[in-house]
Amino acid sequence: MPYPVAQAAEIERFRIDGFLVVRGAIDPAGLGPLEAAAKRILSNKERLAFDWAWDADRPREQRRFRIVQSSPSLIGVDLSGERFRVWAREFASSLLGAPVEFWYDQFLAKPPLDSAATPWHQDEGYWGRNLDERGITCWMPLHAVDEQAGCMHFVPGGHRHGVLVHRPVEGVQSDLLTCEVDPAAAVACPLGLGDVTFHHGKMPHMTPPNRSDHWRQALTQHFRVVGSPGEGDHYPWKVYVNQATGQRIKPPSR
Repeated sequence: MPYPVAQAAEIERFRIDGFLVVRGAIDPAGLGPLEAAAKRILSNKERLAFDWAWDADRPREQRRFRIVQSSPSLIGVDLSGERFRVWAREFASSLLGAPVEFWYDQFLAKPPLDSAATPWHQDEGYWGRNLDERGITCWMPLHAVDEQAGCMHFVPGGHRHGVLVHRPVEGVQSDLLTCEVDPAAAVACPLGLGDVTFHHGKMPHMTPPNRSDHWRQALTQHFRVVGSPGEGDHYPWKVYVNQATGQRIKPPSR
């Protein structure tokens, strides 16, 4: 049955591994508003999305959108009452051991055959020290996704080693960051429609390029402990990129 309650064994598994796969978590029949938002974004990506893998040698008008990055929330689609969101917040609270609240979502899509990898990184590497041990992410595909299509990869236990040193991705104009991990320690997490993953803010994770013949589409839902500040107290590698102008801005850091 969809929308399960987190069991003690799952909570312990998350504590040890830093991520968890939940099978049959979501009722696909309840994804209509999200699917409509995704279709709208992809149909108007030049206006409603960023290219998260924007090539540094290409002007804005020639972005290839090898990773489409947008947000249903930012285009005015309210998913706060949808069952999948309410459930994900409740389940995430159980896994993290503290009440969490919805923070923001991202629609991430990769075109068939001509996409980019989302390289190894930790969410806290982007968020900054304000969210130290305070954030958790739910990754939910809009269709079945295997390794060929670009499913999630994690490093079991990697969240226990602190925030790793990140750096900008060479040749990329966007704010894409990466860190070094041992790829031999990684595990792939293929998902069916209705399956999701949760991961800790310090969990190293990545997704390969989409080598399938269809768009790979997923929603990330980011939750933070109730009362937490937003991102901030950033690490020195953090940068904001204005995709309207290409301007790169480094926020203050320690």
